[in-house]
Amino acid sequence: MADTDFHKVFESERAEWREKIQVISLSLKNIRTVAEAQIELFSTRQILIEYSFKLASIISKLSSRERQERAKKLKEYQENKDIRYGSNETKTLIEGDLAEITQKIELVEGHRKFMDQTVQTVDTCYNMLYGIKQRVSLEEYLRGSTIK
Repeated sequence: MADTDFHKVFESERAEWREKIQVISLSLKNIRTVAEAQIELFSTRQILIEYSFKLASIISKLSSRERQERAKKLKEYQENKDIRYGSNETKTLIEGDLAEITQKIELVEGHRKFMDQTVQTVDTCYNMLYGIKQRVSLEEYLRGSTIK
């Protein structure tokens, strides 16, 4: 899959996650849907964490491949070429050779950071659930009754 394809897939996933989190957040506004929202938050958080770890695994594999390719290219430029390059030139040539894999790593890392930030957003929503008792008390107070 080309980088642009990954970029499109990741953009689509980001939009889906933004929408899903917004829907859950809106369900926290209504006291009748809070229990359902809590369950949804738990499952969403787990899915996000598992996906983040999957992305971390992909990054690890790509980084390993990049290191191997970097070592291979370094050896190639030092030993198998008739032209002798300086260290800065060699470094620049290797970076050019590895540009595609480096872009993939950066793309996946960016997506993983988004997923981690989404987990933090879910955690914030979850922490808001601890204020439910006060919300219930306030709702009761506004209706004119008292909670014992």
